[in-house]
Amino acid sequence: MFKQINLITSEGEEKAFKFLATGTTAYRYRQIFQQDLMVQLSKMSAFQDSGTSDETADSTIFEKLAFIMNAQAEGKNMNQLNFDSFLEWADQFAGAELITHAPEIVELYLGSKITKSIPKKD
Repeated sequence: MFKQINLITSEGEEKAFKFLATGTTAYRYRQIFQQDLMVQLSKMSAFQDSGTSDETADSTIFEKLAFIMNAQAEGKNMNQLNFDSFLEWADQFAGAELITHAPEIVELYLGSKITKSIPKKD
């Protein structure tokens, strides 16, 4: 799935960024960050549901996922990306901008769609 999301840059300007979720997104996530994406998503979901702390949950998962999906959308050479590439990419955004858009980023990855159909019967 592909989507453009408007994000605020570190200069305070709003800019559209491309994001693409594919079948290889989780593999690319593991390749660069050495973590299982679905395990980390599950841990963050459990944390949000229960409010209890899990020291093994990665609170930067949303930013990392956004980085992978943006790189895929931009057609970057994924074999040349690393943690430093991620830090350089994340530097272009305002402080909590990626966290603010975390639900939108995760929904895009999971393939959630808002239906536009209207039921004929109640």
